[in-house]
Amino acid sequence: MQKARIVAQDHHFYTAELADGTRLDARVSGAYSYRVVEASDYPCVGDYVLIDAAPDQDTSALVYIHETLPRTAILQRRRPGDRDESQVIAAHVDVALLVFGMDGGRAFTEGLLSRLVTTVRAGNVRPVVVLNKADLAAPEHRDGILEIARAAVPEHSVCVVSARTGAGIPELRKQWKAGETICLLGISGVGKSSLLNALAGEALAREGAVRNDYKGRHTTTFRRLFSLPDGTAVIDLPGMRELHLWSESEAVDDSFEDVLAIASGCRFRNCTHEHEPGCAVQRAIESGELQAERFEQYQKLSAEAAFIEQRVNRFAREAQDRQSKPR
Repeated sequence: MQKARIVAQDHHFYTAELADGTRLDARVSGAYSYRVVEASDYPCVGDYVLIDAAPDQDTSALVYIHETLPRTAILQRRRPGDRDESQVIAAHVDVALLVFGMDGGRAFTEGLLSRLVTTVRAGNVRPVVVLNKADLAAPEHRDGILEIARAAVPEHSVCVVSARTGAGIPELRKQWKAGETICLLGISGVGKSSLLNALAGEALAREGAVRNDYKGRHTTTFRRLFSLPDGTAVIDLPGMRELHLWSESEAVDDSFEDVLAIASGCRFRNCTHEHEPGCAVQRAIESGELQAERFEQYQKLSAEAAFIEQRVNRFAREAQDRQSKPR
C-alpha cells in the first residue's frame, strides 16, 4: 500500500498523487464500496488515502483506493436533494477563501456570507473573506460592501482584491503559511479561477465570462487541487448553486457571537426577541448597534440547523430500532 492524496475528483473517479508527484487514476475498491454507509464515506479532494502500488510503476494503470485516512478539517454541506445526509466537499483544509464579487448583481449577499462562515467554522477551517473585482466597483459601492462584510465577520480577515490587476494579492497571500491547504468557495462568476491564476502567477484554471444578468458560467466542473510554487495546496471547487447547512446549532452560535453577547442582556432567559419587555436585542436593533438583517440571518440559520438536528436524530433512532428488532 502507498499513501497518496486525492488531487482531483469527478463523481467517483479520482486522481491520486504520490509523495514524489506521480499522479495515478484511481477508483475505490469493491471492499471499500461495501463498507460505505453514506456518501460522506467516499474519498473527496484533499483526502489522504491508501492505494495499490502501480504495477511495474505504470502510471497509466488504474489503481484502487482501499482506505481513507482520518480527516482533520473538512468542508461539508447537506447533500443536495431530499436525503438527510452530509456531503464532504473538501478535506484537510486550513484556510477557506470565501470569494465574492464587487461588480454588482448577486455577487455579494450578506446571507450567503453568513452561511459560508458558519459552514467553514463548523468544519474547523479558518475563513478569510475575499472581495474580488474591486477594479469594477464604484468607490461608494465598494466601501458599502466592505463595511457590511466587516460588520458581519468582525473576528475574521476581509481582503479587497482585483485578480485582474493584481491589487491586494500580496496582502491576501499573508493570510496563510506556505505549505498549508487553502480552498476557494463562492458562486459562479465571482472570479475564483482568475484569483487562482493570480495566486499562482500563471494560468492554472480557465477563466469564464459573466453574463449580463450577473450569473457566472461554470468554468470549474469538478474538484481539483493545485500546488503553488511555495508548496501551498489550493483546492478549486465548482461554483455553488446551493449550500444547505450541515452544522449543529453551536456552529451557528459561534458565527454570531456578537448577537449572543447582546442577547445575554435580555431581562428574560427565554426571551424570543420579539415582543418581551427588556429585550436587549430589539433595543440594539433600534439603536443601530445591531443590524436587523444580521439578526434575521441568525434566526434563519439557527432554525435550519435545529431542523437538521431533529431529522438526523430521528433517522438515527429509527435505524437503531430496526437493528434491535429480532430477525
